[in-house]
Amino acid sequence: MIRFLRLFFIVLSTIVVLILLVASVSKLLNLIAMHAGDLNFRPDSIETHYRDHLWLGYVHIVPGIIFLILGGYQFVPYFRNRYVTIHRLIGKLFLILSTIIFITAIALAAFYPFGNILESVVTFLFGSFLLYCTYKAYTTARNRKIAQHRKWVTRIYFIAIAVSTIRGIIALFMATGSDSMQSIFGLSFLIAFGIHLVLVELWIRYLAK
Repeated sequence: MIRFLRLFFIVLSTIVVLILLVASVSKLLNLIAMHAGDLNFRPDSIETHYRDHLWLGYVHIVPGIIFLILGGYQFVPYFRNRYVTIHRLIGKLFLILSTIIFITAIALAAFYPFGNILESVVTFLFGSFLLYCTYKAYTTARNRKIAQHRKWVTRIYFIAIAVSTIRGIIALFMATGSDSMQSIFGLSFLIAFGIHLVLVELWIRYLAK
């Protein structure tokens, strides 16, 4: 049963990462096209909302795409064990990218929120927690506490990819007749991040080898 749950968790996480990667690249291309004046979006779209703050969007999305790719690489045992030097270099870059992503996420939610106050509060809380996880991942690696380091990195990656789950929850709310995306944005954030936090702790405590 444990083996099945581990496999299910890995497959599900891989699918979530791939969906988020495609969505992030698509979002980046949309912002670039809008910046160039090649595309127009609905007035209530998230792209239009961030039209006047594109630089912050770029600083958040571009590192985010690299973060997804490098993080996925780091979790493959073959590469991690066979290419130790590369693993360490990528690990340092991963933590730098994590810091950039979480700080810009907090900044976007604090100064240019798309949804309601709940979005800002949830983003601040989870963004701050992920910054703490990043700090702990760094210090445990420096102190050669590899098992603890791996747990903190796992938390960083799996909670961060909750952004993909947020999209699914928003779609469910919209399908059930919610007034607007803005009205359910914050609640979707809370549900998605909460789910990922619970699941990653279950993985760390019971399923990870």
